[in-house]
Amino acid sequence: MEQTKFHGKARVYAEGRPGYPTTAIRYIDELIRHGLGEAARDNATIADIGAGTGKFTSAIAGLGLPVHAVEPDADMRTELVQRMREFSNVTVHDGTADYTGLPAHSVDVITVAQAMHWFNPDRFAAECRRIACNGRYLLVSLYNVTSFDSAMRTDRHDEDGDIITGSIRHFDDTTAMFFHNPALHAFPNPIRYTRRSWQAYMDSHSHSPLPTDPDYASYRSWVNTLFDQRAVDGIMTDDTVCMVASELVRFDI
Repeated sequence: MEQTKFHGKARVYAEGRPGYPTTAIRYIDELIRHGLGEAARDNATIADIGAGTGKFTSAIAGLGLPVHAVEPDADMRTELVQRMREFSNVTVHDGTADYTGLPAHSVDVITVAQAMHWFNPDRFAAECRRIACNGRYLLVSLYNVTSFDSAMRTDRHDEDGDIITGSIRHFDDTTAMFFHNPALHAFPNPIRYTRRSWQAYMDSHSHSPLPTDPDYASYRSWVNTLFDQRAVDGIMTDDTVCMVASELVRFDI
């Protein structure tokens, strides 16, 4: 059982993080059909690694295929289990990107939503090869990219004093590190935040202090200031874009 930087943040993560647009899910379904073949699509199995509270898992489960949701953090996984109860095709696992715990040669599609920057490229690739069927797997990475990433980069630092990078940097960096010849696509995913949902979103980040931390009050003040600067009539609208990188990976077995 692993405790990550998201431990203690499962509820605000589930409440505040954006979901994924239906256009992106339909696109992934087409990737599966074209990559694996029409006949193989209906027998495909998906591994959603770093599933968190299931924001993406619930969306991809709508394809009706078996989904193995892998999440290392016990706090996040408890929320994941609760939220996946309505999906009979989803199985939740305690595992990591290095070792999912899934059987060898058991999956066809590997998805990672908003999490690939936490993975080691070599160890993750080795695990993907171990669990993949028939010497190939479709790898899909998604990131919801917000327009206020630049403000977060310049205004906040993590516990080590490093500038916090936004999701577009994560997407660019992981695409370069984990893919050789990726297909890239962007899908509009506009989000409307109330003050409460904005606070939950900001509290859900790995670098955000917990309410019990000494600097939480000053952090919350900064979060509210950002909202006040951007909100109109109590609603803050962000032109979030869902970025998708994908590649059909083949290897010798």
